[in-house]
Amino acid sequence: MNGVRWLATLLLGAMLALTLVGAQEFPEPPPEEEEPRQQKGSLQPRPEDDPKTGLWVSKLGAARARTLATAPGVLLHHVLSPDGERFYYHRELPPTDAVPRGTRYALWTAGPDKAESKVADTGAESAPPLFLADGRILFCVRRYDSNEDGALDDQDDATLVVSNRDGGNLRNVAELQPGENPVAVWNDDRDVLINTAGEDDVNGWIVSLNLVRGDRTRVVRAFNVELVLDDGRLLIERLQAPEPDKGRPTRFNPWNPAPETDEDSKQPLPDLLDPTTHFIFNPKDDSEIQLYGASRRSRILIHAEGSFFGHQEPSEPSEDNRGWGYWGPETVTRQLSELLIVDDPQHHDTRAPSARYNYYALGWIAERGLLVMERGNLASRLLLFDRALKTHRLASFEFSAQGFVASRDGLTIGWLDVEDTDKNGYLEPWKDHSRLNLIRIE
Repeated sequence: MNGVRWLATLLLGAMLALTLVGAQEFPEPPPEEEEPRQQKGSLQPRPEDDPKTGLWVSKLGAARARTLATAPGVLLHHVLSPDGERFYYHRELPPTDAVPRGTRYALWTAGPDKAESKVADTGAESAPPLFLADGRILFCVRRYDSNEDGALDDQDDATLVVSNRDGGNLRNVAELQPGENPVAVWNDDRDVLINTAGEDDVNGWIVSLNLVRGDRTRVVRAFNVELVLDDGRLLIERLQAPEPDKGRPTRFNPWNPAPETDEDSKQPLPDLLDPTTHFIFNPKDDSEIQLYGASRRSRILIHAEGSFFGHQEPSEPSEDNRGWGYWGPETVTRQLSELLIVDDPQHHDTRAPSARYNYYALGWIAERGLLVMERGNLASRLLLFDRALKTHRLASFEFSAQGFVASRDGLTIGWLDVEDTDKNGYLEPWKDHSRLNLIRIE
């Protein structure tokens, strides 16, 4: 009897314990944390949709190209003024018996409101001009045989001059040595930046030349100045040679089967075929930040809304860019390009909607997006990449349309319409006659 009572007591205690366990409130497990939303690509946050730009594109009318009145001939190094009102370009002058001998050029201008007119004879110089905010232009002339070798060429000293846009009030600013070229205006148009030739490699010094006093100041060592930012900082580019492959067998000695290695390989000097590294240089403290560097050649041309835009060689050649060589399939020499978008040193991306076309950054339209030229074998298209990086087609052009340029606001597009003047089956702007055209995006 005692055993039965003991067993009943044990069962009752177990049931009570189970009841207490079931009634006890345990804390709920913490909710699973949501993973941060990944942006498409590596760019800054951008809107998933840009309906305003889409509506703006849909309302654009069929813009008509306008051909400017110019004399037949070869137009060299054409550029569009920032306001989109005038072209500037060079023509080669007819040969003469002048001494010293050499090819001579003249700078010309043309616009929809004025016929073609000559700005100035530039001698052996054909670089495009730079534009000042007050309406004047900066350009170089090379008219004298300064090295007395009997020829007028790029080995002679040049003179930097400033004038009105029609060539009036021309004034000499400073003498430039061979290898020096003006690349940008700076400090509210008080200075002009000049790239100089390097002594040991292709990277020389960027020099600031004051337009009033004419004094020079070394700014930074670089190959070129790509952009002058609104706050006075400079986007510079340097050519950089690849790192030496240390530890690799460098030569074979037939008397010693053990291959020798070069552990002390020195960094080779860069040349014009090496890729470019882009830096943002701050002249206030001489600091610089590497913005973008890749193993392929690249150019950055536009800065807008916190991002940098340009183009570069593609990371891999497409099947359409391959041919057959003596030893089998190989990449042919035709160059392809893709769009480059850089937000900061950690975030960059590329765009190439089709592997069969070249893509070139052309300009920026405020609150709309990036103007892009899509260049193919038979025709070209003007595209707009909106701020969500969606593509809109604005216009189409024949293959004869080449050398596209844009105004500062991106609303005026200019180009050359090239004719096969010599009937050799190729369109060669440096040999064939061209006509100037422009189109306005309203």
